[in-house]
Amino acid sequence: MIRRVSAVAALLVLLGVTGYAQQPAAFRNFNTFNQLVPGIDFFASSRQLVMPYVQPAAETVERLKALLGEELPKGAIFICSSLKQKDSIYEPKVLRSGYSWALTVVTPEVRMEEMQERIKSQMGGEIPEEFLSRIKGRLPEMMADVEQQAVSTTAQQVAHAVIQTMLNKEFRFRSSRVDDMGKSPLPDWLDIGIASYASGNNPNLEYLQQNMDQTFPIEDILSMSRPFTASSILSVGAGAGGFGGGMSNGMGTGSPEGGFGGGGPMMMRGGPEGGFGGGFPPPGRMGGGGAGRGGRGGGNPRMLPKDEQDRMLFDGQASTFFSFMLEKVGIDKMRQLIAEAQEGKESREFVSLPDVLGPDFTKTENEWTDWVKGLKVPQQGRGNRVPGGIPQERSGL
Repeated sequence: MIRRVSAVAALLVLLGVTGYAQQPAAFRNFNTFNQLVPGIDFFASSRQLVMPYVQPAAETVERLKALLGEELPKGAIFICSSLKQKDSIYEPKVLRSGYSWALTVVTPEVRMEEMQERIKSQMGGEIPEEFLSRIKGRLPEMMADVEQQAVSTTAQQVAHAVIQTMLNKEFRFRSSRVDDMGKSPLPDWLDIGIASYASGNNPNLEYLQQNMDQTFPIEDILSMSRPFTASSILSVGAGAGGFGGGMSNGMGTGSPEGGFGGGGPMMMRGGPEGGFGGGFPPPGRMGGGGAGRGGRGGGNPRMLPKDEQDRMLFDGQASTFFSFMLEKVGIDKMRQLIAEAQEGKESREFVSLPDVLGPDFTKTENEWTDWVKGLKVPQQGRGNRVPGGIPQERSGL
């Protein structure tokens, strides 16, 4: 009898410890929202802040599972509705709590607060009334657009985070390097392609279609590194759904539609991480700058440095070629491609196999070109995201 009681007690202790270990971590200043998306815990002030991210994240996870397998590394997404919350996040502590990766998103209201503080510091402590009134007049439109772009960008970052932490077991995750292709064992084009497909987000499709005469040969895309960008527009731009002219989030996403372009001098180089970069024009120059080639409402992309144009083209080509291949050869071949790439095998060799796309790269590139030209740029918000999975009508995802 004593042995039986001891055994039951030991079992209860074991179950108790196991149950405790399975509980999501708790962080000061945040409420926990788990079991909304498999493998992701959300932390925010309210469920209302979390819900816009749930379906895009769930779709991203399902597509990643189809490509990489059912067991994905667990992650955390923090949605900050105050600067106090944002400042309280200590990423190493989050990772020690059992998460392989962690992302931080701030609400549009926090972005506005950060932007106003930055403008104050650059204008001697006061924001000119003309400038402030113009911002407030466009605020509702801007806020909705920024949140939608933040959702799309976060879904893409989830994909990059999973790829990095799943395929590189020795990798120590850093959210500031989430879109650094060098942190993954896969070739750069495949990193971009998987993330774009999984997130349903191809922010460079429109720019690519408008610049098909400047693309890299597809054969080169399969082996080259993602072009390095030295300037600040992409690297410290508006981040996940930021305001501002020019480009925004480090992945080539344009500024919010109808956002503050103006084409004026950059006043806010080096905006807050994931925040308001891109540059607001001085008072009196607020307005919808000409979109020009490849842009909508955010500065003229003709003025972009060559390295940034090259990166946008590379990302657009990589993402569309991945989707093109997927449509042509199916999910099983794409899983095989990823597996062989993990072993260090060249993508070019796999793509050229007779039962894949074949050895004639000129023919393949011509078919891909026609395919891209036939794609329709989605109009549901910024970032060219197509919610609800892969549409029946081709959209490049």
